[in-house]
Amino acid sequence: MITFRTASPQDEAAIAQLHAESWQKHYRGIFSDEYLDQQVVKERAEVWAERFAHPLESRHLILAENEGQLCGFACIELNEDPVFGTLLDNLHVSSHVQGQGIGAQLMQRAAQLAEAQHPGIGFYLWVLEENHKARMFYELMGAIIQEAVPHDNPDGGTSMVCRCIWHRTADVYKR
Repeated sequence: MITFRTASPQDEAAIAQLHAESWQKHYRGIFSDEYLDQQVVKERAEVWAERFAHPLESRHLILAENEGQLCGFACIELNEDPVFGTLLDNLHVSSHVQGQGIGAQLMQRAAQLAEAQHPGIGFYLWVLEENHKARMFYELMGAIIQEAVPHDNPDGGTSMVCRCIWHRTADVYKR
C-alpha cells in the first residue's frame, strides 16, 4: 500500500539516491554517460544535503512510500514566481512502481498544498524537452507547454527545457 507523508531530515539519503537513479534512467542520452555513471550520485547527495541544511520556508517535500520504502517524491517552492506561481521543482518515482498513478498522486497532493497556502495562483515546472515521457505525462495532467529555453546542464552541456504551466493550481488536482 502506498502512503504519503512530509519529508524529514532522516530522508535525505534516500531522496538523493532516488533522484540520482531517476536521472540515470531518464536522462541517459541527454546528459553525458560520464556524468550519470560517475558524478550524479555524489552531486545529488550534495544538493539534498544543502537543501536539508538550509531549509526554505517556501519549500515542501512530499514522499510516497511502499511498505516503508521511499518510492517517489515531489518538491515544490510555494509561490516561487510572481507570474507562474508555485514551482514543482522535482517529481520522481521509482521505476519499480511507475505506471501506478503515484506521480499523479504526488503532483495532486503538492498542488493541493500550494492551493491551500496561495489560493488561485498558478503552478509550473521545467522539463527537459528531450524527456518525451515526462512531457507527455505532464500534458496528460493538463499542462500547457508555455515556452522552451536553453538550460545549462550539470554535466556542462546545454539542453532545451520547456516550461509547463497550469494557470490555476486547482487545475492540477481536479483532473
